[in-house]
Amino acid sequence: MSRTNNLAFTAPINPPGLTPLTRSQIWAGLQLKVRSAETFVAAAIQSTDVLSESTDPVTGNAVTVREVLFRESQKKVKEVVTAFEPCRVEFEQPDGSRVSNVVSEGAAGELYMTYIFEWRHPGVSAEELAAALEKEKAMSRAAVEGTIRVLRQLVEAGKL
Repeated sequence: MSRTNNLAFTAPINPPGLTPLTRSQIWAGLQLKVRSAETFVAAAIQSTDVLSESTDPVTGNAVTVREVLFRESQKKVKEVVTAFEPCRVEFEQPDGSRVSNVVSEGAAGELYMTYIFEWRHPGVSAEELAAALEKEKAMSRAAVEGTIRVLRQLVEAGKL
């Protein structure tokens, strides 16, 4: 039986007191993240190899096939990444796990970043699934906040 943890975490992109990031800077950063995941989540991903890039003929969305090397497990995972410009990037793994990076706008025009996770855990017990969820909750917050921090650093360094 396959068990799944579904969770999401949201953070403001431009909190008071910081130089605001624009939508175009954020989108450029997310495109870099597709090709260089380790730039954004170095604690989890060691390297990214882009295997192919294409355009979906039906939707016009950019589709990238990449292989990431996870640092802790030293496991290589092939992912299909679809970009839904200018608001969402979806990462799908062979086991059906999915991660979405979403940029949304609040009522007053403020920008938020949300990561949505669908982590598949085939063959685990309910207790193991619960333990994985606690780890995944912490990781989701770190991933969102870390991505925003790196986006800001790249903009300040003139790289985006």
